[in-house]
Amino acid sequence: MKKIISLLFVLFVAMLFMTACQSDEEVVVESEAGNITQDEFYQELKDRYGEDVLREMTKKMVLESQYDVSEEEIDDEIASFKDQIGPQFEQFLNQQGYDNEEEFRNAFYMSQLEFQAATEDLNVSDDDVRMRYDNMQQEIKARHILVEEKSTAEEVIERYNSGDDFASLAEEYSIDGSANSGGDLGYFTGGDMVLPFERAAFSLEVDEISEPVETRHGWHVILVEDKREADVELGSFEDMEAQIRENLLASQVSQDELSSIINGVINDADVTIQDDDLDHLFQTEDDSENSES
Repeated sequence: MKKIISLLFVLFVAMLFMTACQSDEEVVVESEAGNITQDEFYQELKDRYGEDVLREMTKKMVLESQYDVSEEEIDDEIASFKDQIGPQFEQFLNQQGYDNEEEFRNAFYMSQLEFQAATEDLNVSDDDVRMRYDNMQQEIKARHILVEEKSTAEEVIERYNSGDDFASLAEEYSIDGSANSGGDLGYFTGGDMVLPFERAAFSLEVDEISEPVETRHGWHVILVEDKREADVELGSFEDMEAQIRENLLASQVSQDELSSIINGVINDADVTIQDDDLDHLFQTEDDSENSES
């Protein structure tokens, strides 16, 4: 659908313009079999792709009115990305469903606008940036148990301290897929886990168990089994600081939260759609209830 939207975006705008101008030339296709009018063409485009295209157009318009992503920023990011990918850049574009670099650039531009909207009220401390950089140079092997309630996590810790086997407790209590392997997470490094989990895990010594750790997934109990140096070459902290900070900000927002934030920005812009067939696109639950009553 991403490719369809990008291909039809300009065409859809052109049809809106032609319809608004009420040109005398209403026929876009003439043939011995019959004609296709501008209205027919517009209606077909709207029926097939109208919701997706109009939603993207509106989102871009609203976000651009509140946030700023410069051409220079995009140029620098794309250049850096191409340097990292190297000769496989074109192959990467094809694998991701982009016909050309311009499509990728447009998608990246929208992602940066969304990033600004999603993270404008979030902060990352200098200590967490430094911690992430240090953690990226280490690897930890750990097990965890994920439960829904803090009291359950405390019960798990009490049983472990009383002599129960951690892997057996994971199989009994944990609500995620690692339960089948006794909570085994294997080796991971800085950036592989959500920040509260990472902060707790890397602060533990080998064979040490954590207190209950809350993340957006639930409550974790973590047992560190090994620590070792990561086989990685990092740039200097100064060179990586900005990227690490951005990654930490992004990690605080789930996909569901991002969608909710973007929808909130659009709703706050008091968007009104004049086309009766599409006026439901940005309705809130309250709007829907009012229209039904």
